[in-house]
Amino acid sequence: MRSVFVCRECALHYLPPESLEYSDGPASPVWCSVCRQRAATLGVSEPAAARALALLGAARTARPPAEEERRRPDVRPSRPARTRRSSPGPGTRSRLG
Repeated sequence: MRSVFVCRECALHYLPPESLEYSDGPASPVWCSVCRQRAATLGVSEPAAARALALLGAARTARPPAEEERRRPDVRPSRPARTRRSSPGPGTRSRLG
């Protein structure tokens, strides 16, 4: 499963290649290609902490569920849910009582 990233500059949602490599250079999990080119033109480097967090989040969503989560027993309620028919309604009392 591939992750969709959100550009931190323009809030655009984008899907970089899995290898994080475009034909014209490296892809960024922090910036879209337009903002990445603009930052490169201005000489601004990508924040390393933001890149690490974006890649960690993408790796966390891509991995399968943990073994212990798959073996967790099915927990069901101890009694059936109350329905409208089983609950006492306003018609159970009379005005004369």
